[in-house]
Amino acid sequence: MKPKNSIYFRGIDSLRAIGALSVLLGHLELSKSSLQIPNLMHLPFYKNTSGHLGVLLFFVISGFLITFLLLKEKQEFGKVDVLRFYYRRILRIWPIYFLALVLLFFVMPFVVPMDYYAKPDWSDPISLIPTLIIYFFIVPNFVSFGITGLGGGFHLGTIGTEEQFYLFWPWMIRKFSNLTLPLIWIIVGVTILPHGCDYLRLHYFNNDPKFSKILEQTANFFMYFKINSMAIGGILAWYYMNKNKVVTAILYAKWIQIIALLLGFGGWIVGFHLPIFNDEFYSLVFGIILFNLATNPNSIFHLEIGILKYLGKISYGIYVYHWLVIYLVLGVIFPLAQSTISFNLIYYTLTISITLLVAHFSYHRIELRFLNLKQRVTYIQSQQSPHE
Repeated sequence: MKPKNSIYFRGIDSLRAIGALSVLLGHLELSKSSLQIPNLMHLPFYKNTSGHLGVLLFFVISGFLITFLLLKEKQEFGKVDVLRFYYRRILRIWPIYFLALVLLFFVMPFVVPMDYYAKPDWSDPISLIPTLIIYFFIVPNFVSFGITGLGGGFHLGTIGTEEQFYLFWPWMIRKFSNLTLPLIWIIVGVTILPHGCDYLRLHYFNNDPKFSKILEQTANFFMYFKINSMAIGGILAWYYMNKNKVVTAILYAKWIQIIALLLGFGGWIVGFHLPIFNDEFYSLVFGIILFNLATNPNSIFHLEIGILKYLGKISYGIYVYHWLVIYLVLGVIFPLAQSTISFNLIYYTLTISITLLVAHFSYHRIELRFLNLKQRVTYIQSQQSPHE
């Protein structure tokens, strides 16, 4: 089978850039907080949203694009080639993920003089074995079950979530002719499950410490296992692919677009936070914004901005490497921490510029080599930054 013409969705690369930069900004302040350096974590933007919403935006985008491309492959060729799908995922995700792990485990502890949160302790290598296992088997989100995390690598748990999502996603698309019900079950199930575990723990098993702990860990795991956000992107891709006129008409309405923008980006900036189902709320709003940007020819807003499109292209590198750069920079300038203005000026300038340079170099010198291999086994080409 030969690849068909490529597909391009407007604005998606720019959305990726916004997501990556928000994560970077959030972690710049979070790292200061963990080292007890004066920080901005008390402000609503950082306290209630910070980079976490950038991660949700990534999940919605991935769910939309992956689902659409698999549905398109099924439509064009009559099936989904699951093995090739996994091969493409490996070529896209694994190279710099494992490079970052090598650096975080075996280089950073010896080149960064200061102590930092969950810094690998090679004076006791036996204690690192569980951590090594979950990270190198791409299940870093299993830290929720009491396994020690990796300093500078906690954000890689989201990559684990995506990889676990991919274990069943292509099979589901291959099997079901209508994705509406399966996707709704995923959205509802993963949304309710952590709250259900907390309810059971507090009302039925509060006198059973062992099982109560299991429920608490399970709730924590599913609280961050955001395949429901990916499913929201997926169900929008399903509706678009099948030209659902009712859904499209509702989501294309100008008043819906205005509300989505105000709640999504406006709520993000001011730190608006719901006490329950906050992540699902933002995922839905981001999905509406994405749906209009990518598919609506009469969208009231556009994000086809050159610099954002390029940053979106290298956003995977920005996301993977930024904690390494943060700790490297902090290791050098930490003695200046008490001089707030000069410290922050140097800290922000160096960290952001070096992160972008590293991501640029990584994309052109490392990732493109694997992406070129990936294109050889791709049936439906995507012109987005080639995450999919």
